[in-house]
Amino acid sequence: MNGRIRTLRRQLLLWLSAPLLALWVISTIVDHDVATGFVNLNYDRALLDTALNLGRNVRESNGQLHLDLPPPVIEMLISGEQGRYYYRASGPSGEYITGDPDLPDAPDGLSQDRVTYYDAVYRNEPVRVVGLRVPVRPGSGRGSLLIQVAEKSRLRDESARQILLRIVVPQAILVLLATLTVWFGVGIGLRSLTSIRGEIERRSLLDLSPLRDDLAPAEVRPLIGTMNDLLSRLNAALTGQQRFIADAAHQLRTPIAALKTQAELALRNAGQGENRDTLLQLHAAAEHAGRLVNQLLTLARAEPGSHRSVVRESLELAALARETAMEWVPQALRRGIDLGFDDASTAATVSADPFLIRELLNNLIDNALNYTLAGGQVTVRVAGGTGTPTLEVEDNGPGIPAAERERVFERFYRIPDSRAEGCGLGLAIVREIAQGHGATVAALPGSEGRGTLMRVSFVATRSNC
Repeated sequence: MNGRIRTLRRQLLLWLSAPLLALWVISTIVDHDVATGFVNLNYDRALLDTALNLGRNVRESNGQLHLDLPPPVIEMLISGEQGRYYYRASGPSGEYITGDPDLPDAPDGLSQDRVTYYDAVYRNEPVRVVGLRVPVRPGSGRGSLLIQVAEKSRLRDESARQILLRIVVPQAILVLLATLTVWFGVGIGLRSLTSIRGEIERRSLLDLSPLRDDLAPAEVRPLIGTMNDLLSRLNAALTGQQRFIADAAHQLRTPIAALKTQAELALRNAGQGENRDTLLQLHAAAEHAGRLVNQLLTLARAEPGSHRSVVRESLELAALARETAMEWVPQALRRGIDLGFDDASTAATVSADPFLIRELLNNLIDNALNYTLAGGQVTVRVAGGTGTPTLEVEDNGPGIPAAERERVFERFYRIPDSRAEGCGLGLAIVREIAQGHGATVAALPGSEGRGTLMRVSFVATRSNC
C-alpha cells in the first residue's frame, strides 16, 4: 500500500502549521517563565511590605521587645488576598518575640542579609518566605531584629497558571485560525487547477486542442504549457498513424481489386478440377483481403484525430437504422436469415456523424448475420424513451460466452473455435466509433438467454437542437 495520498494542500498545511505550532510551544515556555517571574516579583513585594509594616512597630519596653500593634491590626496585616500569611519576630540573639514560633529559618548563607527570600516547607506545604533584619535602635549597637513572613507557594503557582492560560489560549486560537485560513486559502488558490481538471474531464478523447492558460496562475502556466506540448505531439503522432493506415489501405485496394477481378475472370474460363478449387480459394482470399482493407479504412476514420471524428450533425437514429437494415435484407435472405426492424422503435435524435454511425450499424448487422445459423432471426431496434437513446442488434445465434463478452471488442480477436468468417475488426470498429461519440457499447445475452444483444447507448440531443 502507498499509504495516505499526498496532496498539495496537505503538504502546504504541514509546512505552514508545523512552524506555527513550534513557535506556539516556544512561546508557551517563554510565557511560563515570564508569568512566573512577574508573579514572584509582585508577591515578594507584598511579603516585604508586610514584613516592613511589622518591623516598624516593634518596640522595646522594660528591656523587652514586643510588637506594638493591636491584634486586629496584626490580623489585618497578615491576611493576604489569597489566604493568611505566617510570620515570626525574633530578637538579636534569635529569641522568640511573637508570631509562629516554628517558621523555618533561612539557609545559613542567607541569614545575614538585610532582605532574604527563600523557599521552605512549613506544615507539609511549600511556602515562600522573606526575612527582614531591622535594627533595634539605630546606632545603639544592640543588633537587629529578624522579621519573617511566609505564604503558601501554591497561591503563586495558581496566579502564574491563570496568567499563562490568558496568554496561551488566545495564541492557540490564533494558531488554529491561521491553520484554517491556510486550509481554505490553499483551496481557493487551487481553484484554477480544479477548473483545468474540469476542462480536461469535459473533453472527449477526440479533443486534443491546447488548454487555456490565460486564467491560470503564473506557477501553473509551465505545467499547462508542458501538457499542451504533449497534446500537440500526441495529436501529431495520431495523425501520422492514421495517415499511414489510410494511405496503406488505399494503396492496397487497387491491387486487391485487380486480383479479385482476375480471379473472377479465371473462374469463368476454368473448368472443373483442382485449378478451379484453387481459383475459388484465391477469390475468397481476395474478398477477405478487400474486406480487411475496408475495415482498416473505417477504423482510421473512427480513431481520434481523424477528419471524420469532428463531423457532427443532428441525426434521427431510428430512420438511419431502418434504412441501413433494409440494405442488408437481400444478403440476409441469401443466408436464410430473417432480418427485420422492430416497428416498436421510438424516435431518438443524437449528435453524430451519419457516415460513422452507418458503419457502426453495418458492422453490428454483418457480425450478427455471420454468427446466426440459417433459419435464425436478427432484429434491429432503437429505444429512446428513458432519455438515453440506444441502438440494439439482437440475434438468436449461439451467443457469446460471458467470459468473452469484453474481449470480443479487442482488435483482431476472435472467439476460439468460431466457424464464422471475419478478421476480428468489426466489433473493434464498433467500439471505436461509439467511444468517439461519447457512447458505450455492451454485449449482452439475448432474449430468454439465447443469442446475443449488442447495445450502443448514446447521449441524447436536446430538443432545441
